[in-house]
Amino acid sequence: MAVVAQPTMTSRRRRRLAPTAAVWILVGPYALFLAVFGLAPAGYALWTSFVVNGSFSDGHWAAVFHDYRLGDAATHVTTYLLLWLPILLLTVVSLTFTLHARPGRTTSALQLVYYLPGAVTGSAAALLWLFMVSPDSSPFFPLLKLMDIRSATDALSGGSLVAVLTVMGVAVHAGGWIVVLYGALNALPKDVLEAAQVDGASAWRTMWHVKLPMVRTYVAFVLISSFASGSQVFVEPTVLSTGAPGQISPTWSVNQLAYVYATQDGDFGKAAALSLAMLAVGVLAAWIVITRTRMYSTHSPDSR
Repeated sequence: MAVVAQPTMTSRRRRRLAPTAAVWILVGPYALFLAVFGLAPAGYALWTSFVVNGSFSDGHWAAVFHDYRLGDAATHVTTYLLLWLPILLLTVVSLTFTLHARPGRTTSALQLVYYLPGAVTGSAAALLWLFMVSPDSSPFFPLLKLMDIRSATDALSGGSLVAVLTVMGVAVHAGGWIVVLYGALNALPKDVLEAAQVDGASAWRTMWHVKLPMVRTYVAFVLISSFASGSQVFVEPTVLSTGAPGQISPTWSVNQLAYVYATQDGDFGKAAALSLAMLAVGVLAAWIVITRTRMYSTHSPDSR
């Protein structure tokens, strides 16, 4: 008669500890990185923002929120986000779903074409677009002439800067997000998509009622990350201001104002307070998106 060996207490304990160890191996490096380069600087900034002449006070916060430049900077950034985010999301979602609905030999090539503008980012992208809006060096000179733009100053003055930043932002960020979202669509269960086709669902209905709900977490991630980067816009207006002297304020964005506090005014308390305010806005926006889209829900989008 065969004797079945019973698992010992030690083996059962090892089985329980194995998943825990795997989790810590995966999460540990990021948790350490977050603590050292995220939470610790935020804690120090919080301390700095409330210390005035060696004593605790809300003087830095009051000075920041009473600065007349903050209202203009916040208006500029808000206008930019309201224009850029919808266009970016619409571009990314429409192009990605179009590529996925019509797979073929050209799909990979188109992904590369969409991604290439994103290979040039930051100050390099700003310099590139500074040449693009300068009639003397722009390949779109006929179009600029038709729009009566005779210099970079004309293209970047007034409300035109927001439009230029929007075009830049879409060109730089859309390609990378298209690749991410396309990978998510490729990972969808084939049987679900085939069932939609068998039921006679059109490409539009399949996209709207099947594909989009299943990749909603990725779309939410795109929105959160894009909001964070857009609300902290800094390099683009700073570099573009060199092509239009006197037209773009050095405190055009909120991040630029924080930079002026720290570097020109030497007031790190005010810079820390404004930086924490931007962090709070970003966290609040992320929380709203996560809760409204049920980003971390383990149930189906239609379940209650």
